[in-house]
Amino acid sequence: MKQTIFLVFLTFYAWNSSTAAAVAAKAAGEKVIIGLPTTSMSMLPIFFAQDKGLFREEGLDPQLVFVGGRLQVPALAAGEVDFSASAETVLRAAVQGLPLKVVVYMNSRMAVSLIAAPDVKTIAALKGRSIAVTSIGGSLDYAAREILAKNGLNPERDARFVGIAQSEQMLALSAGSIQAAMLTPPYDSMMEKKGFRRLVFVGDVLDYPQGGLATTDKKLRENPAQVKRVVRAMVRSLIRIRQNRDELVSYIANRWKMDSEFAASSYDTMLKAYSPNGSTSTQSIQSVIDSIKGRNPAVGIAQVVNFTQLEEVQREMKIR
Repeated sequence: MKQTIFLVFLTFYAWNSSTAAAVAAKAAGEKVIIGLPTTSMSMLPIFFAQDKGLFREEGLDPQLVFVGGRLQVPALAAGEVDFSASAETVLRAAVQGLPLKVVVYMNSRMAVSLIAAPDVKTIAALKGRSIAVTSIGGSLDYAAREILAKNGLNPERDARFVGIAQSEQMLALSAGSIQAAMLTPPYDSMMEKKGFRRLVFVGDVLDYPQGGLATTDKKLRENPAQVKRVVRAMVRSLIRIRQNRDELVSYIANRWKMDSEFAASSYDTMLKAYSPNGSTSTQSIQSVIDSIKGRNPAVGIAQVVNFTQLEEVQREMKIR
């Protein structure tokens, strides 16, 4: 009898302990690892969702980790991260046949400007000049070449492209070793204030999405509920960003340690590129696919994106 009571007690204790652990885990949130390719302002919707508790309100405990651009796809495919914030890199891998999908977009357009030396007054005047991009063959390189082509220049012959980090691009512009650069906020405004010329905001002339979250087909198949909660947190972040300028200007100034003037300018520039609801047009996605050299022409949009959870969230929030 005593042995039976003891066994019952052990069973109750084990059940109670596991229940308490489950409750504690639920309170802490379900761990989800998001790989960020940069800590720059392009990741603002993710940082904002984390800092303002939007992930936590969805029952998630986000772990934001820095993963270099070239390692994003291997980390995602190996399950070392649950989501990658390098949407275009993942999309390019999906075009090559990897079982990966973009599930939500942060930017439906590029939040980048072509900034040039003070004496360069038109895009056509860049003929024979050096233009900096973050990486040769990347999205900014593609965009710069497209802009030159739209303005009558042959990007393969009429300009020299160099790949360097954005902070180094500013130094190179100031030194005169390059004559133009593809800069994101706040670097664009910083250089403009120094007298450099904003030739074009890329989002005004190219329909090309940049920035979003992607995951694996395995995650979509085995844990669609988690994907949906991550997507909903991102959509809520995008809506709040758009509706609360003063809050966001203060947030940008505090997080990226800049004065309110640059924070406000950065917000206004980024807002032109942000998706209002996590979506982007099929035409813009096709533009990314078409920009990939050597791709299989049979590859369609369904092979690189999966908006099932996004569309469910939009219906539930009545924003589509």
